[in-house]
Amino acid sequence: MTQSIVLELQELASNGNNDISDLLRKALLVSTKLGLLEFRSWTLAELNGYTGELRDNLPEYRITFGELKAFNPSRGFIPFQVPHQLNEILTKVNITESVHSLEQLMATAKSGVVLFNFSAEQTELLMSWQGDYLQFRPTRFIGINRLMAIFGAVRTTILEWSLRLEADGILGEGLSFSAKEKQNAMSNIHIQNFQGILGNIDGGSSVTQHNSQHIAKADFSTLAKHLTKSGVEMTDVQELEQAVEDDETPASASQFGPRVSAWIGKMVGKAASGSWEISVGAAGGFLGNALGKYYGFG
Repeated sequence: MTQSIVLELQELASNGNNDISDLLRKALLVSTKLGLLEFRSWTLAELNGYTGELRDNLPEYRITFGELKAFNPSRGFIPFQVPHQLNEILTKVNITESVHSLEQLMATAKSGVVLFNFSAEQTELLMSWQGDYLQFRPTRFIGINRLMAIFGAVRTTILEWSLRLEADGILGEGLSFSAKEKQNAMSNIHIQNFQGILGNIDGGSSVTQHNSQHIAKADFSTLAKHLTKSGVEMTDVQELEQAVEDDETPASASQFGPRVSAWIGKMVGKAASGSWEISVGAAGGFLGNALGKYYGFG
């Protein structure tokens, strides 16, 4: 009798020396043949990286925290000091790279750490907080042990999944499954069984960004309407209105005043904590674009 592909999957998953990409490709093969599209989406995301809407719905094991540092040309990397309430927000790292890319990062890591840079917009904002004298570029240090933990979570997820298939009598023969096995899989194997590990792998943002909403220059009521329609609470909008009044009019869309910049930082924190339903990556760009239009730069 030809060996069961599900049992082969269990062997691959239980041995940490087997190539993680090969393991995922076999899981992709099994999930596709059984018509388990949600699990198939997860394997593809691990193989190709989390892109598009999937970036906003990462599995928990792909969210970690790093060490915040900045590069000083004369001293190398030094601690980057930020207000205590922002430390957790700024050290949080969403790891979206494919497993193959992570393997390459670990292979070239120096001193056991990998650097995860901020986006250009985030970097500019963080550097502006340092004042006009010296501005050092910040980044986050992640130990390779944190990246290795991702591989461990992937292996465990596939092992649990393949054991569940076996328990439901779904083993396959060679690369084929019977009609009954496919029916059992569709009826009994649901992504909810793995939800705690996988998160919402279907993607789908719960926030609609009303970028087409008209924002008139220097008309705060249109800005307020735009923000509230995108889930910003009225108390936060009122706080922004006061910040706009207190700050001088900026010279460019990348040089908001200190009060407005602090407000943006607070809102990015809300996005990170989940109290404002928008991704951290999208929050800064959304607010910067809206305020830029208000100031007449967009």
